[in-house]
Amino acid sequence: MEMNKAEIIKRLMSVDNDMSLLDTTADTYSCIIVGGSALVLLEKIYRSTHDIDSINASDEIKQLLELYNINMNVNAYRINFPENYLERIVKVNIPTKKVNFYTLSLEDLVVSKLCAMRGKDIEDIENELVYNSLDWDLLDRLVDDVCYGMLTDFDKNILLEHYKDYKERFK
Repeated sequence: MEMNKAEIIKRLMSVDNDMSLLDTTADTYSCIIVGGSALVLLEKIYRSTHDIDSINASDEIKQLLELYNINMNVNAYRINFPENYLERIVKVNIPTKKVNFYTLSLEDLVVSKLCAMRGKDIEDIENELVYNSLDWDLLDRLVDDVCYGMLTDFDKNILLEHYKDYKERFK
């Protein structure tokens, strides 16, 4: 099922509403959205997306995330995200009670998409709203950080080539 921004928010609000019914404590929980749905929530792309991906969520809400088809399998790609991404997360501005939703920063999202380089990833980061909003100095540092954590020189060199090409075309 294709989802636009309103439908993504509706799904996130449903998670929050269900968590409010299940947990009457004062505790709050968190969930960090990544991928295309994060770019939609940041209003940097306006396409529909098939899924909502999360890289990090409180254990208490993981069953609800599964119920609402919010993909937690992104952890397999954690190496594509700068190690200190939590320092740059952006709160999604929706009126939740129990679950605070965040996205990665735009620069963290671009690095992860440069690593993946699938068709939709390329299309997403080649969007004018994306490349005109980037902090290129921060992006330079984040690409270096991800390269430092890569397991092979081959993967590192591919990322550096993708980034060099991207920077030449859009900076």
